[in-house]
Amino acid sequence: MKKRSKFAAGVVTLLSVVTLAACSGKSSEGTNIITMKGDTITVSDFYNQVKSSSSAQQSMLTLVLSRVFEQQYGDKVSKKAVTNSYNKTAANYGDSFSSALSKAGLTTESYKQQIRTTMLVEYAVKQAAKKELTTANYKAAYKNYTPEVTAQVIKLDSEDTAKTVLESVKADGADFAKIAKEKTTTSKNKYEYTFDSADSTLPSDVMSAAFKLDKDGISDVISVVDSSTYKTAYYIVKVTAKAEKKTDWKSYKARLKKTIMNKKTSDASFQNKVIAAALEKANVKIKDKAFANILAQYATSSSSSSSTSSSSTSSSSK
Repeated sequence: MKKRSKFAAGVVTLLSVVTLAACSGKSSEGTNIITMKGDTITVSDFYNQVKSSSSAQQSMLTLVLSRVFEQQYGDKVSKKAVTNSYNKTAANYGDSFSSALSKAGLTTESYKQQIRTTMLVEYAVKQAAKKELTTANYKAAYKNYTPEVTAQVIKLDSEDTAKTVLESVKADGADFAKIAKEKTTTSKNKYEYTFDSADSTLPSDVMSAAFKLDKDGISDVISVVDSSTYKTAYYIVKVTAKAEKKTDWKSYKARLKKTIMNKKTSDASFQNKVIAAALEKANVKIKDKAFANILAQYATSSSSSSSTSSSSTSSSSK
């Protein structure tokens, strides 16, 4: 939930103002929110007070993206999909979920809306990524593709323990598999994996280390920081089998497709270009100077994209 919460931080404040204004009709700006002896606080007073805050800026951006992507892709994400995602997060948090929502400034409904908007953007990005499945991109992905490797992997929580275990597995006559089964901290003591470079089963640093090893080679200790918990884990890898790479890229087309799609959908610059295109299609115009910069990152992406297209057209015509 942390990832999604960051996307719509502070949404409640500004949406409350928008809702209040909408309910009040044409006279909303002068509608009293608070009255006191000799003074009043109107919707307009409150709006002018909060609109320049960072939370209001983020909230307005979220509101714009929600409206734009709902209009263009609303039928592509079902209520069931949103509910399933919500329930999965709730289950992961357990009894602390309500507290986590509250701390993030979210309610059940606002969090579900946040999930929905994220899913709509993800759908749009995925559709745009499919257009990148060209022969040229397949061939480029093939050059960096590594076919299947089978490896025994030990995961440990302590660097000192990892160094001790490394000495043990590199000792003459050591049974790497037996030590791995006894020492690894993975669930159910799983220690054997088969993967290629399109996989995400193991951390990328661990897979990269495995790809560089010869059959029966053993890595040094590999430290990996978990981006969600910020905890460091320590890995030791032994390669037990390596597949030969075939010369025809089409033999790996399905795996290369996954590589291209993963690369594009996880690329922030590519995501921004997709969002910029949706905003342009919706003809979004900022009328209040207080929010003049909330779409700046997408305007930059759009300009960059246009520049690249112009250069490509120019090059092709020469």
